[in-house]
Amino acid sequence: MFRRRDATEARRARLDESEEFLQVICAGFNLDRRTARRFFYDDPYYEVNQRWGLWLRHWSEWKLVSVLTAVPLTIRIGARAVPCYGIAGVATLPEYRRRGLASELLRATVDALRAAGVPLAILQAFDHKFYRKHGWETVSYLPQVRLVPAQLPRYSAPPLRRAYPDDYEAVIRLYDEYGMRPTGSLVRDERRWEYLFWNLPNLWVVDGQDGIEGYLFYDFVDSGWTLRVREMVWRTEQARRALIGWLAANEESVKAIEFNLPLEAWQQLGISGWQSPPSDPHTPVYTIQVLPQLMARPVSCRALLETLLAETPAPNGFQPFTLTVRSGNSGDGETLSITAHDGALAVGDEQPDLPTLALTPQTLALLAFGTFGVAELHARRLLHAPESVIHSLEAVFPEHRPAFTPIDHF
Repeated sequence: MFRRRDATEARRARLDESEEFLQVICAGFNLDRRTARRFFYDDPYYEVNQRWGLWLRHWSEWKLVSVLTAVPLTIRIGARAVPCYGIAGVATLPEYRRRGLASELLRATVDALRAAGVPLAILQAFDHKFYRKHGWETVSYLPQVRLVPAQLPRYSAPPLRRAYPDDYEAVIRLYDEYGMRPTGSLVRDERRWEYLFWNLPNLWVVDGQDGIEGYLFYDFVDSGWTLRVREMVWRTEQARRALIGWLAANEESVKAIEFNLPLEAWQQLGISGWQSPPSDPHTPVYTIQVLPQLMARPVSCRALLETLLAETPAPNGFQPFTLTVRSGNSGDGETLSITAHDGALAVGDEQPDLPTLALTPQTLALLAFGTFGVAELHARRLLHAPESVIHSLEAVFPEHRPAFTPIDHF
């Protein structure tokens, strides 16, 4: 008789298994182990990260072959701050790929997060199709603009200087007052700011009469030939001009400047992108391409909806309804009701007598983030709701235009 010799075990890695965990990361992403070790252990999230691994047994030996890291974060959806886990560093040893091991580890991690009542999981996908079949959906799309430095105006403005640790508090205050915080951005607590200052050493500031008036986080991509703006914030016109002028002065060191911003933020920059009108009226001044960004997956639907809707005033004419969320995975389904009590929305157990709306985790993610409105989801045939609840759905799940910018990468 055939007997299966291989068995798997998915669980959180112990502290004494950190080196083995790091080894899989380095092999999976082709990283230098000596360089990666410093980033692995010095990460400000190191002590709170959940490190998950899948061990494969062949005969009597167990070997760690696939890993991922779950990072505790908080993300904005409308006016609410939603606790979530960011899934990062998904890697499998090259010789064990294409066996479904990463998928098995991913399912085990989501199941454990659901048992703990975690509302949401997010990730930056290397393959959106791969994660979509596991319940994730792309909820954020972000315009990307690339200009050559010569296309930026060379303003005459005060020079920038590199930021020092003594400047960090002023940078935080400037962000709190002038930084954009749309749906899809991460909430910056003390640990998040510590991570940004540690992970993004390229921070420059603009000094003014009343202290720091602007700052710029940036890094390099395309082997160093493209300077990518991670975040740029200013509170005076002088600071805006100084930041743009500094980027324009990089024409001898980089080939392109990359901006990943919502269109509203791009318009606020006030950059025309040309030095003189092109001779051919069909030649674009610059090109904007829209790229998929953040993927999200409801983990505990009840916890997610309670976080989003609790204490929210019930809209006029609100029709209570029952919501059933199911995917093809066994055991992955929830049925609950959204009703109104004392003028406020409430999430509770299933009420069979109410109109029922059935949807997938992917559609719930789009609804929760407000990526598309209810009418748009109907048009795309992603949502089939009873006519009696359409108005209520539109009021409960408004559009938000989620934006996940490079500063929030994890």
